[in-house]
Amino acid sequence: MSDRQIKTGAIISYGAIFFNIVAGLVYTPWMVRQIGVSDYGLYTLSSVFLSYFLIDFGLAQSIARFIAKYRAENDQKRINNLLGITTRIYLLIDGAILLILIVLFFFLSQIFGEFTPLEIERFKIVYLIAGFFSLLSFPLTPVNGAMIAYERFVVLKMTDLIQKVLIIGLMVIALLYGYGLFALIFINGLVGFALKVYNLIYLRRKERIRISLKYFDRSLAKELFSFSVWVFLIGIAQRFKLNIIPTILGALSGTKEIAIFSVAMILEGYTFTFAQALNGLFLPKVTRMISAGENRREITDLMIRVGRIQFLIIGLLISGIMALGKPFIQLWMGEIFKDSYVVALLIIVPGVITLTQEIASTLMYVVNEIKYRAILYLFASGLSVALGIWLAPKYGAIGGGIGVAAGLIIFHVVAMNLVYSKIMKLDIKRFLYSVHFKMFIPFVLAGLATYAIQNFYAVDNWVSFLAVSSLFSFLAILGLWIFSLNTYEKNLILSLVRRNKR
Repeated sequence: MSDRQIKTGAIISYGAIFFNIVAGLVYTPWMVRQIGVSDYGLYTLSSVFLSYFLIDFGLAQSIARFIAKYRAENDQKRINNLLGITTRIYLLIDGAILLILIVLFFFLSQIFGEFTPLEIERFKIVYLIAGFFSLLSFPLTPVNGAMIAYERFVVLKMTDLIQKVLIIGLMVIALLYGYGLFALIFINGLVGFALKVYNLIYLRRKERIRISLKYFDRSLAKELFSFSVWVFLIGIAQRFKLNIIPTILGALSGTKEIAIFSVAMILEGYTFTFAQALNGLFLPKVTRMISAGENRREITDLMIRVGRIQFLIIGLLISGIMALGKPFIQLWMGEIFKDSYVVALLIIVPGVITLTQEIASTLMYVVNEIKYRAILYLFASGLSVALGIWLAPKYGAIGGGIGVAAGLIIFHVVAMNLVYSKIMKLDIKRFLYSVHFKMFIPFVLAGLATYAIQNFYAVDNWVSFLAVSSLFSFLAILGLWIFSLNTYEKNLILSLVRRNKR
C-alpha cells in the first residue's frame, strides 16, 4: 500500500507541476500585462514579506516525524496527545503573529522607502488581505505533515493539483471581468484556506484522530521542541536565503528589480518543485528502515535510486534553462526581464547537486541530526543577506542573485555533503559517481549542441524556440537512454508509458 501511494502520489505531483508550468508560462506574462510591472512586484512582495512571520517553528515537520515514529510503534494514544499539544501551540503562535503584523502595518512606508506613495497605499491593502488569510490558515499548517505521516499521499497531492487549477482559473476570470491586484490576493488566500480545511476534515474521518485542547504533557512537549527548534532555524534560514531578497530590493532598488528577481524565482520554483515532488513521500519508509536496523549502505542505495530519478528531471530542466533560458525569458516576459536569465542561473544551478539528495535530507530528520543542516543554512543565509545588501544598490536583482549563489555553493553544496559523509555516514562519493558522473555527459553534449545551433539559427519566436528546445530534449533523452540509464530505470519509464496508454 505504501509503495503504491508513493508512486501514485509522485505521478500526481509531477502532473500538478506540468500543469503549473504550462499555465504559468501562459498566464504569468498575461497577468503582468493586465496589472502592470509595479503591481506584479507588489503581488510577489506580499507573499514573501508575510512568509518571514508565518514560520511554522518546525512543528509541521516535527509532527510528520513523530507521527511516523508512533505509527511504527502502533501507539495511537501518543499521536492524539501530540496533536492536542501542537494545536494549542499553533493557536498561541497565531495570536503573537497577529500582534506583530499589526505593529508592522504602521511602519510599511518606512520599511519600503523606495516605493511611491501610491505603491505604499496599494501594498497596505494587499498586506491586510494576505495577512488575514495567512492568519486563518496558519493553525492548519500541521495537517500536511500528518497526511504525510499517515501516507495519504494521493489525497494530499490531489488537493495540491486542485489548488493550482482553482487559483489560476479563478484569477483568469477575475482579470477578464476587470478586477485587479486585490482580487488576485483574495483568491490566493481563500482557495488555500479552503483546501487546508478539506484536508483536515478528510484526515479526521479516515484516521479517526482525536485532538484534545485540554491535554498537555511537559515531557512530550520538551521532546517535540528539542527536535522542532532546529527545523525552525532551517525555516528561518531558507526564508532569508531567497525570500528576503525581494524585500532588500524593495528597500534599496525599487519594484522593477523585485519583478526581475521574481521571474527568476518562478523558474527556480519550478525546478525546486520538480525535485520536491517526492519530498516527504519517503519519510515513513526511511523511518521503517531505521527502526528495522538497516545500515547506511542500504540507505545509500535508496538515495542513489531516488537521486538518479530526480536527476533525470532536474538535470534536463537545469541544462535546458542554461542552454535556452535567455531566449525563453525574452519571448515569455519581454526584453525588460532579460536580466532574469542571469539571476535564474545564479540561484538554480547549485540545485543540480542539492535537489537530488532528498533521501539524505530525510534521514537527518528521522535520526534527529538536523542541527547540522540548521547551522549550515543559517551561515548560508547570513552570507546571502550580507552580499545582497552590499550588491543590490549597484547591481539590483543580479546582485541579490550573486549573494544567494555564494551561500548555496559554499554551505548547501560543499559543507552539507561533508556532513552527509562524515556525520551521517552516507557514501557520498559513490552517490555522486553513480548519479551525477554517470549521467551528466548527455546533458552537457545536448547543451553544447544547442548553443552551437543558436549561432546559425536565431531563436527569436516561439516556433523556433519550440524547434530548438525539442531538439535539445531529444538529444539529451537519447543520450541518457543509450549511455546512462540502467535496466531498472528503463523498465520504470516503459511501465509508465504502458500505463498511460492503457
